[in-house]
Amino acid sequence: MCRTPQGDRGELPLHDGLLVGRGTERACYRHPDRTDLCIKVTHRRQNLKHQNAKDFAYFRTLARRRVDWSHLPRCHGWVTTDRGPGLVFDLLQDDWQRPLPSVEALLAHRQVSLDELRPAFRELHDYLLRNRIFSSDLHISNILAEADGEGLHLYVVDGIGDRDFIKLASHVSFLGRRKVNRQWQRFKRRTRTALAA
Repeated sequence: MCRTPQGDRGELPLHDGLLVGRGTERACYRHPDRTDLCIKVTHRRQNLKHQNAKDFAYFRTLARRRVDWSHLPRCHGWVTTDRGPGLVFDLLQDDWQRPLPSVEALLAHRQVSLDELRPAFRELHDYLLRNRIFSSDLHISNILAEADGEGLHLYVVDGIGDRDFIKLASHVSFLGRRKVNRQWQRFKRRTRTALAA
């Protein structure tokens, strides 16, 4: 469950050796003290969209709703780092403590085919629909994959949130399901376009 910061423990030092990934706005680092956690820090101050604050608010809402976390990392709140405020999440890793690969990387390196991914995509869509979890910018680069013995299990690590000013879909079930389906269709179109390029 997301929590607010408790006390001033000083700045956590982050360096490029801890870097897990870098997006257009945020960088993701391994937590220097916890191998099972990562820290997302904003690096584009000139185009600040406060993505961490939006994520914190949405994940706190999900925690209050007691959603099933089987396809999402948990959010653990804020820390102070030497690169600014950071938001802490579970670091999804394999048995050798390597970060799980993205679906985009697996497809690019031909380690998996789109046909092999279809059952996992169906499971992920059903999960989002069942829990009414909204995706503001879902992309195959934001979805990590783990082999679970029966196929692939997917996790969404970015692009989750409700950007509506009036959040009717969060409170009305049938509107929420319609919104999830609409966002999923957009994700499918984006995926087809990306794979065709």
